[in-house]
Amino acid sequence: MTRRHHQHEELRNAFLANRERVRSWLEAWEIPEVVWTDEFNEVPSPWVVVERDRASWLKRHAPFMDEYDWMFFARPLSPGVREVRALWHFGAGHRFEKLDLTIISLCDPGYLAEKLTMAVHHADLKSWRDEDAQSLYQWLVNGVSTTPIGGGVRGSNRLGFVLLDFTRFPTPDGDVTVRLTAVETDRALDGSPLDDDGVSIPPAS
Repeated sequence: MTRRHHQHEELRNAFLANRERVRSWLEAWEIPEVVWTDEFNEVPSPWVVVERDRASWLKRHAPFMDEYDWMFFARPLSPGVREVRALWHFGAGHRFEKLDLTIISLCDPGYLAEKLTMAVHHADLKSWRDEDAQSLYQWLVNGVSTTPIGGGVRGSNRLGFVLLDFTRFPTPDGDVTVRLTAVETDRALDGSPLDDDGVSIPPAS
């Protein structure tokens, strides 16, 4: 096997690992109040590939994509939930870039915090721990329930190597739009570096 062929295989395997990661996440995130509008697509956006060409696409194009997304839209089965959207974004070298989650619903802090927390918990983010889920849940409950409900809320939090940005805004119909993005980071909120355990390293005195 030539070096070039070996690199080709490594990149293809990285794409396949990302695809399985997203597929597994979609299956694990339990949100029975909605149904996804489409089945999982093995070819991410912006590519559109017919079934008969997918094997060739996987071999020739998938390893060398600069960036790609899996986007999911759901329609409600419960009157309290209006819309759910999720986006996984990967960049150069098949590096994970962002998980972006949006829910439009009645302002139910416990429900919204639970669903967003479980979405992040199942995302297999860098060094994520079970105890991080409880910390995230409580932070989100506080964010969603901030009064007045008709006002906007914005905040950032870091749990280990995961940086989280949260917003909540009212809708014209009296509901709320909550959005949570998760990225992996090697910096604390103040910009200081993190050690191998995800703890901020104080500047040398």
